[in-house]
Amino acid sequence: MALLLASLALGGAANAADPSYDRYKSWLIACDNGLTCEAKGFKNGVISSPDMHVHRAAGPDAVTEVTIGVPFPVGLNDFRADGISLDLGPAWQLSRDEDATTISTSNPAAVMELLSDLRNAAQLEVGAGNAVIPLDGIVAALLHMDDRQDRLGNVTALITRGTAPASSVAAAPALPILARRKIDIALSDEEGQRLILQAKNSGKAVFEAEECQGNTSGEDLKEEAYPLDADHALVFIPCIIGAYQGSSLAFIVPRNGNDAPVPFQPKLPFGGDETELKILTEPGFDMNTGALRMAGRGRAVGDCGLTAEWVWDGMQFQLAEVSYQGTCGGSQLGDWPTLFRTR
Repeated sequence: MALLLASLALGGAANAADPSYDRYKSWLIACDNGLTCEAKGFKNGVISSPDMHVHRAAGPDAVTEVTIGVPFPVGLNDFRADGISLDLGPAWQLSRDEDATTISTSNPAAVMELLSDLRNAAQLEVGAGNAVIPLDGIVAALLHMDDRQDRLGNVTALITRGTAPASSVAAAPALPILARRKIDIALSDEEGQRLILQAKNSGKAVFEAEECQGNTSGEDLKEEAYPLDADHALVFIPCIIGAYQGSSLAFIVPRNGNDAPVPFQPKLPFGGDETELKILTEPGFDMNTGALRMAGRGRAVGDCGLTAEWVWDGMQFQLAEVSYQGTCGGSQLGDWPTLFRTR
């Protein structure tokens, strides 16, 4: 699980920006390949704790949305900065889902008023108990957002406001286009078993190198084969079963039986250095879209982790989406910032 818990920067495609993921004390800041950025703060390691998100797209006209998630019922009068009550007026919306509460606003004046109240405070206190959102790192995270979105010294900046007009802010980078398509061919049971056996026989060295366990197939993790096109198939071979998730090796197997299967070990750049995903956690393949997806949780409750999706383009799998959160905590499970997306 070391992959899920490292800071990373995922390289983007042509015409897109380089995604980034950075941590400043109790706050993380993630910017995707379209330079949409999300700053997020919460108590590190605490399960089901309040969190605060600051989300903004790139471009001169992009609005900032602030969302505070609380895993218990509260009202707008239940928020304090270092003991001083915050004046959250009608610009804020409050919603409840079962026992959780979410408050949010994209009103520019309300956003700037809140950030002004919080930038010199140590913590945002929520409710009558001891639930807090640490604020150490929020200014650095938002300054990083301003910098990545070309807002330093601009009237649109969150931290470093200046006199430069909004029109001088760079437009959002173009996202790569990736077509998803339905795969409407099928494998017979006989061919599927042959392809699985072919992958297992040719992949013994990979299986041993990754210290895979034997007899890992079960109800939740199976040996599987899927057609990609007339010439190729995708095969999953279970590798590791953990307490709450499993991982498999993936192979692209020629259906003609002549060429050797190729391990699918996609490269995700980390800080400029390409790092391979040797095994895929909880992999699945969608025949309706031609998409291979994996989802790995950093711990059982799912408040940190990595998801990624690739789409078969007829020759190879192309990266389609990545979401990642390396620090565990917050109020919403599986709510991880986006680092890469396509259109």
